Amino acid sequence: MLFSTGYFFLRRYLSEKTEKERIEKQRFQMLLDKERTDKELLMSKNAFLKAQINPHLLFNTFEFIHQKIRQHSPEDAQVMVYLSDMMRFAATTEHQEGYIKVNEEITQCQNLIKLHQLTQGQVFIELAFSPDVLGIRLIPLVLLTILENMFKHGNLFDRDNKATIDIYMDGEALKIESRNLPGLVKNEVGFGSGLDNIRTRLDYTYGRAAEMNAFIDEEGFYTLSIAIKEKALEAAFPDQLQEIIH
Repeated sequence: MLFSTGYFFLRRYLSEKTEKERIEKQRFQMLLDKERTDKELLMSKNAFLKAQINPHLLFNTFEFIHQKIRQHSPEDAQVMVYLSDMMRFAATTEHQEGYIKVNEEITQCQNLIKLHQLTQGQVFIELAFSPDVLGIRLIPLVLLTILENMFKHGNLFDRDNKATIDIYMDGEALKIESRNLPGLVKNEVGFGSGLDNIRTRLDYTYGRAAEMNAFIDEEGFYTLSIAIKEKALEAAFPDQLQEIIH
């Protein structure tokens, strides 16, 4: 009887253990499926934001227009150069495993500033960065979205109150800070949607290691601050900071 009882409880224990392991595996698989679904949803959202027509057709058309107008209006032709470069950048970001070097996006920000100056007149905005950030890999379209938001909703025509974007390492985190006077007339088109997208992508990629804050400071400037901890950058690309140092 003792043997029979022991055997019964042993079989019951093994059965319950097997069932528990099966449930845990099923739960783990569900979590993996959810994570994969969330990632695919985010990638789809980003792809939609960067939606593009056939890039070869687009760039060939830009080159055709550039050659046509270069002899008659070099300044207008330069607009096509900046625009083509920016579109090429947007078209290739999807093929870089979700990350780009900071210096690549800085170049496109400089193109966007020049483009606005050629088409809308003088704007007063300073883009400053330290050399140690140039090789760091970051999710794309953060700097460009911040800059575009400044053009849409900021007052960039006041020489005495220039808008600024600063990118630097403070030893513990990558810092991105922007500051500009709000526009005299509020532009309701797309207000806040670009910054919300940045916040969502930062949270998805870096979690609590990334912080983003926006506020109006005491002088009336709209101020945006992003901080991404060095450990989170290293986790995405373990060797990148060491490569920069050496």
